[in-house]
Amino acid sequence: MLEKLNKKSIKYKLRKRTIENLKKTLGLKGEGTKDSPIVIDDLGEVTVEISIVTKGIYFILKNLAISKLSIAGSQHVVIEECFIVDLEIIESSSITFRNNTILRIEQFLCRDCVYEDNSILEKEYTKLINNTRERRKFITIWIFLAFGILNTILTLNLSLYSILSPSTFIILIMGVFLSIGMTYLIYLRYQINKIPENKYVDFNIQEKSAFLKPLIRTL
Repeated sequence: MLEKLNKKSIKYKLRKRTIENLKKTLGLKGEGTKDSPIVIDDLGEVTVEISIVTKGIYFILKNLAISKLSIAGSQHVVIEECFIVDLEIIESSSITFRNNTILRIEQFLCRDCVYEDNSILEKEYTKLINNTRERRKFITIWIFLAFGILNTILTLNLSLYSILSPSTFIILIMGVFLSIGMTYLIYLRYQINKIPENKYVDFNIQEKSAFLKPLIRTL
């Protein structure tokens, strides 16, 4: 069922460059401000896949069947009364989820987000409130950082005794960039931890079978 649902999805990318076109195509209301948010509401029986990458633009998604919702580097988005199969939030803040049914959730570097009155599977709820996925990713990041630093040190030591070959030079550069990239991610987490924690209010914990009825209706 999930595979069929994903194949039938219409994809929308909500970015600054595409918003004006989408406003004309879908007849969207709102200007994207706090007092006049852009509203995507009730597209009928259509199932959508939505990607949001914006800052400073206010959105409301309402009454939608969403196969995949991806929110990255964004703020000021409200999602309410939607059925969401797969939710992914990366490096975002001030996102509100209210009265949704959500099958899968993965969040990374997200703070000051509010989950209120949502239906969710018990295993996803546990992972969400414990921030399990982010913790696991940062264990991997620390391992890659250690590997990158060790690789750089060993390669530099080798260069002291011989001229760097092209392959050794490439390995050195890879180690340096890997170390820089992982250090940047750790820095991001340190910075984002200064933002208030997410709020989790009044979840409705459901069994997996409870999610089949909305899926059947959208097929």
